[in-house]
Amino acid sequence: MNTTDALVDRALERHALSSMLVSVLSYRELLRNLVLKDLKLKYRGSLLGFLWSLVNPIALTTVYTLAFNYILRIGQPGFPFFVLLGVLAWSFFVNATTMSTVAIIDGAGLIKAVRFPRAILPIATVLFNLAQYLLSVVVLLPAMFLLYRVPPSGPMLLFPVILGLQVTFTVGLALILSVATASFRDVRHFVEIALWALFWTTPIVYPLTQVPESTRWLILLSPMSSFIVAYQRIFYEGVWPGLSIVMVCALYAVVMFGAGALWFVSVEDRLVERL
Repeated sequence: MNTTDALVDRALERHALSSMLVSVLSYRELLRNLVLKDLKLKYRGSLLGFLWSLVNPIALTTVYTLAFNYILRIGQPGFPFFVLLGVLAWSFFVNATTMSTVAIIDGAGLIKAVRFPRAILPIATVLFNLAQYLLSVVVLLPAMFLLYRVPPSGPMLLFPVILGLQVTFTVGLALILSVATASFRDVRHFVEIALWALFWTTPIVYPLTQVPESTRWLILLSPMSSFIVAYQRIFYEGVWPGLSIVMVCALYAVVMFGAGALWFVSVEDRLVERL
């Protein structure tokens, strides 16, 4: 191999979506190191370490159970299990989305010092939160299965597929928000308000079946609704989520990732000017 070719920075060659994907894969070691660094920093000096990641979903589930099941009395059997499924997936989405807004800004020093695919920064924030989500799922879901005597079922095999679509969707949104915030710092504040509104239009503390059928499609338009409903049907109801739900998840994932990646590629060369 020619020595000159070996020294060419592949980050300079991206002018298309496919090239960006290839370049990110070629820097996967950097991506892995960024994720591991964030995980170590998060739990450094903490006595409980990873267990702190379980506190938030457990606390939220407890509060919602008390409010809806015992005070308002509009819950349902196994309500804590039902809510926990939504809270876990929602927390992953919210944390990844919120962190992605400052991914480029916080990485300004690295961007100015080293040439690499800039998309790695928002992608690393999503994967960091994905790692925490999976660790929480590994601990909390088996506990719920035992508590509510939920047997393993075929639909649970669909979990990696739905999760993969959610990750794809979240990465696309993270790419958009990271470059948008680099240009307009107010974006992250608007995102916080939007996420608060989206929470109540997502069937986390109420089942989709309680929504009037004539307006149910409006709830499914909320970006995270189809993913949350899929998890609830797979684990809580023990049934297949249905082709329509899976198709909506896939549509959101493909459209958001495509839009995010294409926009990121179009502005990536100008990111340094905005920092």
